[in-house]
Amino acid sequence: MPKIIVRRLEREDLETRVAWFNDPSVYGQMTIDIPVSLAGTEEWFSQNRLNRSRADFCFFTQNEEGAMSRIAMCGLVDIDLHHRRAELYVVVNPQMTGRGIGKTAVQWLCNYGFSELNLLKTYLFTVPQNQRAQHLYERTGFVLEGILRQHVCHRGRFTDRCVYGILRDEWSEQQWRDECVVKLEVPT
Repeated sequence: MPKIIVRRLEREDLETRVAWFNDPSVYGQMTIDIPVSLAGTEEWFSQNRLNRSRADFCFFTQNEEGAMSRIAMCGLVDIDLHHRRAELYVVVNPQMTGRGIGKTAVQWLCNYGFSELNLLKTYLFTVPQNQRAQHLYERTGFVLEGILRQHVCHRGRFTDRCVYGILRDEWSEQQWRDECVVKLEVPT
């Protein structure tokens, strides 16, 4: 696999973010209102750029010639340093699913949250029909903590939400904890 680089989400990523979120394979697995607009996403970005309760990232591959391609956008939201927890989300380029990118992003975000933010817990939500993601989360060490019944309106119907979590102690036992090394680019 080519070299993977992570950096904070930037304004130049928003057009791609909108395209991915409007892809049926993405919005069908998320509880978002569609269509997602570029203007709305730019407003969201401006409002959240300095929000310390979230950390949004963009993952890239870099080929041997140095060309960069976006492969995932992900982050930790609702970061609560008092309670030492955060919610994780991942969106993989719809043209690149099934290649281990989501797994790498989840592992990197857990490492970031537990190592850099000193979290005690990382959690996430998914819809019951997103079984592919649920298997990924379980293989990564997340535990199904419960199901919130008829919790959100998803694609015109009320649906359940599955809640998954991983605790710091569970993360520390994961073999991938030390193997998942992705470079974080820090702007100078």
